[in-house]
Amino acid sequence: MNGGLHTFNSSPPPGQPPLVGQEFADWEREIANLYVKGAQELDEVKRKAIYAQAQRLAQEYLPFIHLVSPLNLLAVRDRIQGIKYTALGGALWNIYELRIVDN
Repeated sequence: MNGGLHTFNSSPPPGQPPLVGQEFADWEREIANLYVKGAQELDEVKRKAIYAQAQRLAQEYLPFIHLVSPLNLLAVRDRIQGIKYTALGGALWNIYELRIVDN
């Protein structure tokens, strides 16, 4: 449970004392083990099945809930043409369509 990408119930960073009373549920350990196993698997079909199993556990136990998007404010210069804002507040998702014009 000490991997750098483990995003819930993480162990303390290197050099920090262990958390007193920290416990890991069996499903948390299983998710961690599945990600290690998936990273070691070279067969794409088997690797996909391993990660799917980890995702099923995360969906069942919900260690965290992903939020869609935080509120944000974005400004784009008037020289940039082709901006198509999304409902989520993004402006550069279609960057391949943007063009710069002279004013």
